[in-house]
Amino acid sequence: MPTLPPPPDSSFASDNAAGVVPEVMEALAAANEGPALAYGDDPWTRAADAAMRDLFDVEVAVTWCWGGTGANVVALASVLQPWQAVIAPASAHIVVDEAGAPTRFTGASTLPVPAVDGKLTVEAVVPYLDWLGTEHHPQPRVLSISQTTESGTVYTVDEIAELAAFAHGHGLVVHVDGARIANAVAASG
Repeated sequence: MPTLPPPPDSSFASDNAAGVVPEVMEALAAANEGPALAYGDDPWTRAADAAMRDLFDVEVAVTWCWGGTGANVVALASVLQPWQAVIAPASAHIVVDEAGAPTRFTGASTLPVPAVDGKLTVEAVVPYLDWLGTEHHPQPRVLSISQTTESGTVYTVDEIAELAAFAHGHGLVVHVDGARIANAVAASG
């Protein structure tokens, strides 16, 4: 039986594990007034889409999801085929905590990689690239990181840039589990 990494010393649950600030509660109460059309055809979804365009300063297509597991599955399913694989830290949420949902809904494999404090490095990923083009192995397609990691560490901009350049240089796409991204923003100043 495989040995799982030990649970972290601290809990870095996603931002939806805590109560909301009063401004969020007020916005929810305001949105609860009167009827609204479903499937994103409402003023609140349009406003949220516009906020994403403004934030990233580019036209974006947003798929709103309820919860982190659903968001990860939708994101991964959009770029994976069943013969492909996700490379992720062994302690990553998609490896340990999502009850196999990414594998179930994409058909793709997850390749857990040893990582110090939950952070992938280029050196740790390199051996999996030997699988590219080998028909007997799942084909690496996605490099997945968590920002902030499940251990509470934060990737620097330079670390993410290095991983992204490496991944893109080898035909991989980068997925970021952003359940704790607000913590990373706060920690980064």
